[in-house]
Amino acid sequence: MIRRDPSLRLIRLLVTKSGKAAYDEKFHLGVNMIRSDGNSRGKSTIADLIFFALGGNLTEWKDEAGICDQTLAEVALNGAIVTLRREISVTGDQHPMWVFFGPLEDANVNVVDGWMKFPYARFGDRLGYSQVLFTALAMPEVPSDDANITMHQLLRLMYVDQITPVNQLFRMEERDAPNRRQAVGDLLCGVLDARIYPSQIKARQLDREYSDATGQLSALLRVLRRVDESVDFSDLISKTTEVEERRQQVLEEIESLRAIRYEKGNTDEESSAVLDALRRDLDKVSRDIVTAQREIDRVTLAMEDSALLVADLERNLKQIDQSQATGELLAPFVFSFCPSCMSPVDPTTDEHSCHLCKKGLDESYRQSRYARLRNEVEMQLRESQTLQVGREKDRAALSERLAGMRRIRNLLSNELLDRSRHYLTDADSKIEELTRSVGYLDRELVDLERERRLAQEVTELADKKARLNDDLTKLRRDIDQWISAKERRQASIYGLISRLTAEILADDLPSDIEPVDEDGVRFDFADNDIVINNKRGYSASSRTIIKNAFHLALVFASCLDERLKYPRFALLDNIEDKGMTPERSHNFQRLIVDWSVDMDVEHQIIFTTSMPDETLDNSKYTVGPKYSETNMSLNIA
Repeated sequence: MIRRDPSLRLIRLLVTKSGKAAYDEKFHLGVNMIRSDGNSRGKSTIADLIFFALGGNLTEWKDEAGICDQTLAEVALNGAIVTLRREISVTGDQHPMWVFFGPLEDANVNVVDGWMKFPYARFGDRLGYSQVLFTALAMPEVPSDDANITMHQLLRLMYVDQITPVNQLFRMEERDAPNRRQAVGDLLCGVLDARIYPSQIKARQLDREYSDATGQLSALLRVLRRVDESVDFSDLISKTTEVEERRQQVLEEIESLRAIRYEKGNTDEESSAVLDALRRDLDKVSRDIVTAQREIDRVTLAMEDSALLVADLERNLKQIDQSQATGELLAPFVFSFCPSCMSPVDPTTDEHSCHLCKKGLDESYRQSRYARLRNEVEMQLRESQTLQVGREKDRAALSERLAGMRRIRNLLSNELLDRSRHYLTDADSKIEELTRSVGYLDRELVDLERERRLAQEVTELADKKARLNDDLTKLRRDIDQWISAKERRQASIYGLISRLTAEILADDLPSDIEPVDEDGVRFDFADNDIVINNKRGYSASSRTIIKNAFHLALVFASCLDERLKYPRFALLDNIEDKGMTPERSHNFQRLIVDWSVDMDVEHQIIFTTSMPDETLDNSKYTVGPKYSETNMSLNIA
């Protein structure tokens, strides 16, 4: 049997209470039937605990489950064995998850070492457990309008529980969003283009920025025209040049008058005090400049070192993938003769043993090791990249501060040079008159500079508006192309799911469901609904069969078409809901087994029943004992 990724498989579930096992069962590939001799034996409690252990969010706990301590689930994620641990608490929701890259037996030995704790949701730069599980499953992380898609959202489509109305495809929860359901459905059906949803969000953001830029530009032009109807920025440069030339002429005339007075040796004590103060200020600014430049050099050197580290971590990630691919490629290499003594090698019939040395092979351990190494390197890479961004901000702030200090130093130097050359006393009427004219010219330059800044702002807003329009037009064109390609893929895959749903329904016992073909099955993830032959008015038991047939079709479609990202896993807890007869339930159980046996791709279907078919009541298809009133599913005595 071959494996197609992403693949999720529950190997073992352990539920503890007061440090003792309340439930401990192993699961296998294919069909796993949890059975009892009647209702209220705790089957749904186990189904809820499986959902929770795999990353689902439970807000309502059954009494028996709520008094337990924790769940430990040994799972295979794309072949890598991982143990997941979650603490049970009926107060609050969004419980964190502990992850151990290895089997449950090793996890129990290493109580602390090897375990990593992840919160329910991403917090800043800290990953949530959904991101860790998605990485292990090689699933893309997809943002929706309100939040990123989480493991909980995926499990809502893989878990068919009893509390959700029979006409809904997704497990019921508050604050549900059609766009998020569609994103989950597209992701699991393999029709999702990971570029579409982020680009649509970005397009809305660009559209808002474009509207803001247009509004700001229009408002600024209205204000300018209200002040001056003939506003024109075209001659700002010539006006500024003319005023600066007049100012320079006045300064040169003042310089000439001061030179004459300096030659006469006119000095005073007040000028000397001013010079001393200027020198002290200049010395302090110069020292601050040296300190700031050293700090910039230090940050720059740290950034260069970090860049080398980031490049090395990225190279390590690539080498881990190459190493894993190389190991998978060379794994089937077979020797006909011993490379040491050249004797013929006896073949082995055990595919889980080395054909040369006959030592047992543990493929799951190798996969788990690769997953753990990849996770650790990715966490180091994200941390280094975050620190690099912080250093870049620090360097920019230091550079801006350094530029300001240099401007102050230049002003102080010019002032010191000017006063050192000319010791002024009381100015005569000519110098006062010229000084006043310099003030007028300075004020005119200030006004011209303000106009220049307004002109620059108008130009920048116009350029920004044009740039946003170009970016928005290109992005919308790309989105339309991506959506068209997605719709072509979707038609093919949705058609396969509809065909399989129709074929499964054809194997049902005669009922009020009319014969149906692929065209008669219509489902919509956003609307959270499935319609057969354009009709919804079926009996409750038939609606139950239709709903479960669709979820089985998802599993089997993922086995037949490798484009689907559905993890080949389903958890069904309502195949006998809504007045199901024993004959119809037994037929549906046999249907599940028959379809499962025909698949040559690894998959796992876990379902509960209070009316088990006796022909299937054997260890090949069942999990645990048949529960009864005296032997409940959870041993919490």
